[in-house]
Amino acid sequence: MSLLLIGIACLCLQASAKVSDQTRINCHTGYRDERGRDCHEYVTRDIDETEYPEMDPSCLTVTWKTATQEANWGNCFEMRVDDNFRYITTNNVPDYYVNPYCPIGLGYGYCVQQEIDKGSCPFLDLTCGADNGQGSTDYGDIWVPVKSTYKIILKGNPTRSDRPGDMYDAETVGSFKSQGPVASVAMNGIGILGPNDAGDVSIDEAGFQLTCGGHVTPPLANQKVKRDENVGWFWPPPPPPGPGGPPMYHYHKSPECLDPFRNASSGYDHGAQPYKHAQPFAWSLDGFKVYAYQDVGGAAPIVDECGGHFGETDTGEVEYHYHSRVITPYHQACQGPSLGKCAGTQEGTNFCHPGCGADICVQPGTDEGKLREYLAQWDPEWLDKYTVNDYKVKENIISLPLMG
Repeated sequence: MSLLLIGIACLCLQASAKVSDQTRINCHTGYRDERGRDCHEYVTRDIDETEYPEMDPSCLTVTWKTATQEANWGNCFEMRVDDNFRYITTNNVPDYYVNPYCPIGLGYGYCVQQEIDKGSCPFLDLTCGADNGQGSTDYGDIWVPVKSTYKIILKGNPTRSDRPGDMYDAETVGSFKSQGPVASVAMNGIGILGPNDAGDVSIDEAGFQLTCGGHVTPPLANQKVKRDENVGWFWPPPPPPGPGGPPMYHYHKSPECLDPFRNASSGYDHGAQPYKHAQPFAWSLDGFKVYAYQDVGGAAPIVDECGGHFGETDTGEVEYHYHSRVITPYHQACQGPSLGKCAGTQEGTNFCHPGCGADICVQPGTDEGKLREYLAQWDPEWLDKYTVNDYKVKENIISLPLMG
């Protein structure tokens, strides 16, 4: 598949040619229509669907009420890997129990005050706890299985000339996804979205309470879809039974109930390893892994504006990777390295991390030889083209008195 790149605005962001400026703005600022979050043009279709692993048909008929712990709570996640890609098929069901959910409260709606004030709430008549079609109950909304597919490049290239990139863009880096708002995919098949959801405010500012860092989308099965006569029927076609589909579970914040997080928090006497580099829990669309909180020795990761850095991982290899955090952008604000230009990837609220004060951020204590060996796969001189934070360990020099 050939890739087209177009320059967007004056801040030099490289984005997919198929994503319009308006959709990019809408997706980043959390604008929603009758089909949910308006990131529709970020969906990429792979011509050869036969490459994706198949799920058992029961994965799409399992219900919240009948899912059991013995059956992994209904979660289905299939993955196949070749020399270039990982192919994922998932039903978007979490592998743990989740209670019925209302984003604001039972008897309240689904829009934050910012959306209401701007007149952009597309479902003012929707009330949590009412009969809103499939996935709605008297006590809140429950997940409904929805098939999603992802084709993610196996190895990211941090020296690409078009970095940093839009966190929602799959096409430019050669990946594919069937869910537009997804920026990375957790290793249980659940999609990870950006730091905001409804409107241009973070999940925390919106006041949404999440279960293990995630929640379900509004139940839009009974909503009416408006047709745009200028562009024809919407693509991708809306999933059954309604235009926006039933509630689908997804992440925004750190999924702290998953093993890579519990590995550090379950208690030292119970085998926790808070002083080792965290384990990975997700794959970003650009091919880099996303890790839990801590770095080598339990240290805080020194990350760039995107939320990633160069350094050793849990395997001892030096590579570029992202870390989750409890503050925005939670996981990543852009596809890194940021090179000090994350702001050019944002629309509306700037969710970029403060960074490390340099173009490239390397975890202190990282072996320079390993770092340069890693980068030499693409460009052995790349590191010398940018400013780098002070990451080298300084030897302690002890001055001894002169002997007379």
